[in-house]
Amino acid sequence: MKLQLDPTQRLNLHALIGAQRCSVDEVRASWKLQDKIDLSEAEKKEIDYKLVGPPGQEQPTWKMNGAAPKEFEFTADEYNRFKKVMKEWQQGFVTSPDRRWLEPLLDQLDECDKPDKPEAIPPVAKSKSVERSN
Repeated sequence: MKLQLDPTQRLNLHALIGAQRCSVDEVRASWKLQDKIDLSEAEKKEIDYKLVGPPGQEQPTWKMNGAAPKEFEFTADEYNRFKKVMKEWQQGFVTSPDRRWLEPLLDQLDECDKPDKPEAIPPVAKSKSVERSN
């Protein structure tokens, strides 16, 4: 299964995968998936990725500068792990701020689940800007 993921989607998915409860057997599979989508040092530099805050409580920050999505090919098991992360979004997390990166990803997952799915998903996964009205 192929997905187009931009840096914001990759960073947020990495965090979501890491926040999942899982068995010891699943830990290595989760780490492998996190390693697969992790940003390279060059990619981190391109978006000005930084960890800020006191030691042990650092929070990542980065610029959403429209960096191009990158295509990843996932096994059926990896793809199902992504879907599980989305379905088991932890209670208490608010999804409104995540809409700009999550909605395009969910659109891709919906496309992949169609019976007559294409081999590669069109590059619609670039994080959208979401306008807010007062």
